[in-house]
Amino acid sequence: MKGKTMNMLKLSTFFQNGMVLQQDKEIKIWGEGKAGAQVRIHFQGQQAAVITGGDGRWELFLNKLRVGGPYIMQVFHGDETLELKDIYVGDVWLCAGQSNMELPIARVKDFYPELSKISREPNIHIFTIPENSVFQGPLEEPAAGKWLEVNEKNIEGFSAFSYFFADYLWRKKKVPVGIINASKGGSPIEAWLGRDALADMPELLTIAGQFCDEEVVAEFIGRNEKEQQEWRERVSALDEGLGELPWYKDISEEGWKTISLPGWFETEELRDFCGSLWLRKKFDIPEEMVGKPADLWLGTIVDSDKTYVNGHMVGETAYQYPPRKYKVPEAVLRKKDNVLTIRVLCERGNGRLTPDKIYRLFSEEGSVDLTDNENCWEYKIGCSYLPAPEMDFIVRKPTGLYNGMLAPCQKLAVKGIVWYQGESNDRNPGSYEQLLYRLISSWRKKWNEELPFILVQLPAFSIDLPEENSGWPIIREAQRQAAHSLPLVKMTVNLDLGEWNDLHPLRKKEAAYRAAEAAMLFEQGDNRPELGPVPVVIKKHEEKISVTFDSAPGGLKPQGGFISDVEVAGDDGIFYEVPAWLEENRLIIECPSEIAVRELRYAWCNVPRGNLITDEEGHLASPFCIRADFNT
Repeated sequence: MKGKTMNMLKLSTFFQNGMVLQQDKEIKIWGEGKAGAQVRIHFQGQQAAVITGGDGRWELFLNKLRVGGPYIMQVFHGDETLELKDIYVGDVWLCAGQSNMELPIARVKDFYPELSKISREPNIHIFTIPENSVFQGPLEEPAAGKWLEVNEKNIEGFSAFSYFFADYLWRKKKVPVGIINASKGGSPIEAWLGRDALADMPELLTIAGQFCDEEVVAEFIGRNEKEQQEWRERVSALDEGLGELPWYKDISEEGWKTISLPGWFETEELRDFCGSLWLRKKFDIPEEMVGKPADLWLGTIVDSDKTYVNGHMVGETAYQYPPRKYKVPEAVLRKKDNVLTIRVLCERGNGRLTPDKIYRLFSEEGSVDLTDNENCWEYKIGCSYLPAPEMDFIVRKPTGLYNGMLAPCQKLAVKGIVWYQGESNDRNPGSYEQLLYRLISSWRKKWNEELPFILVQLPAFSIDLPEENSGWPIIREAQRQAAHSLPLVKMTVNLDLGEWNDLHPLRKKEAAYRAAEAAMLFEQGDNRPELGPVPVVIKKHEEKISVTFDSAPGGLKPQGGFISDVEVAGDDGIFYEVPAWLEENRLIIECPSEIAVRELRYAWCNVPRGNLITDEEGHLASPFCIRADFNT
């Protein structure tokens, strides 16, 4: 009796049904098989063959692929045949970075109603690299992954930025688009660099070396999770609101105090409060909403919450960033004296219901505003406790994400790279420019190609940043300098797309479209480092300085009637805001006669207060800081 034949042919994870291959480049296909056996590929009328090595590995190449699809690929290995279907040829882009690159469509779909109308777009496919921190060395294959086309079933899990970027390119070029998304929230740039790129940075290499031991990694992750869990359990054990009659069911008035919300928990006894805080608001609803399901939106909450309506839990969120969008089921709401109760865990002070967000109960039948109006919010302390231990995450450690997520992509032919990251480096922004140079250079070296690189400059944001000495302006300038110093690098400016009170602004479509526009400019031979106007000539005229911008043939325009956030400093380094206005393609700055200007900067802040400089097409000028002797 013959034994069952074992299938030995194996393709790289990237080569599967629904894949997108890069046009106009030599395409490497690789995998494993029986040592010394032949592997043949038939695709688009081409045939390529190779004999596997002693270790069973093989790779071969295809050239001059025709754009379009869907196509079928056949792979032969002895008696084995693999047939891959729904293959497209077009442009493949790598989209990498941290949470704003990772943020899924599910988080922005309420902001873009058109997303609910998407049915199927077979010419856009996305491959998401799963989170994987590895420190022993670069992997050759991703831990997992699957090519998925855009359709009503898959769309919510896609990176919103990646989808909109691909959507723009598909609409403009009518060429299939494949996206490899390698991103992870909270990751600093050094996590995306390999050991060779950090060779002369012993402090970072030492940290990376400590995690080469898998037991150290497991202990690190376990310790952080255990400390956080123990803090939460201790707070819950001490929380008076979780007693025999929990406060989400107790409608008595005893012990409740009024507080103005949304906003920070800033009463005298709540300043720097850590522990469990209960919030409550009573409200009535229109007759039409009684007993029917409704949506409850509560902005964002610092840090975690469990939320109840009339004693029924309607939702919970474990950390501060996700928007609270909960469903109130039918038969819960009554016409009078509804009670919304929120148990908030404040881990390290600065607790809040984030201001300038939506706090509302609504349905097709009606709506109730839950901001501070006639009926005030109330609070009651469940448990005051020590601050929670600060969490550390393995994704923050040098080399880990490069080895586990990025390195496996570098054998794959791609069109270019979009990089949206920087937020997690704001505590040490001075090194960001150097690290960004290394990232671009080292990635290109591994791809053995000077790939086009698009930098998404950080937008406006301020709520969790210090008013002074924030790292965000420094990181924006580092991104600008990299775009101007390295070939085939472009940067998009996004100050107007940020939200002062949200690290994850919703306007991903506009940010992605700007990056896609930059991608199109590469193909047109446009070598501008920025899409918007760029300062190029600076002159001193008595008590005025003029800054001439290029890339603004139609002249400069303010986003409103005046320009602000222009500052100058003398030898003492103290900056003063000065009057400024626009004349055609020049910024005119009025300088105090008593200051020998040594530095000039524009929009050097977390969130600009005034209007921003744009060109005729609406592209923004980047924030900048220029150091020179302006009096010569």
